[in-house]
Amino acid sequence: MIINLTRKKCVCRMPVIASNFFLRTRGMIGREFRGFDGMVFNRCNAIHTMFMSIDLDVVFMDRENRVCEICEQLPPWRPVVRSRRAVTVIELPVGTIAGTGTRVGDILDLNAELSREAEAQLQQSEKMINTMGTAISYKSK
Repeated sequence: MIINLTRKKCVCRMPVIASNFFLRTRGMIGREFRGFDGMVFNRCNAIHTMFMSIDLDVVFMDRENRVCEICEQLPPWRPVVRSRRAVTVIELPVGTIAGTGTRVGDILDLNAELSREAEAQLQQSEKMINTMGTAISYKSK
């Protein structure tokens, strides 16, 4: 699980770590986010979106797990997207950055584990926010 400690938001519940040559080379080529909701590339400061069929949200992080750059709705067929200061890159479904409010300077915990109580509280908070958003949208029309 990946948590934005600055915003206290869950960025990714089931990340896949691109830990071997095959996963790092393929990345999200020919894939969609099914069964996982993020791909993490350690020791990495650049990605490409060549041969991909989906847009991505991308977070670049430095050595202190501080967000140093973000790319929202990055389209396929970009040969190189990089951040000189980054050492970790996270590829996420489109809308994740906006939905979590993640910004440059935020600190992410890549190894977060929630207790069952904390997970239940997080889910309850998300339900309340979604309900409030719906009520607000109906009210404003």
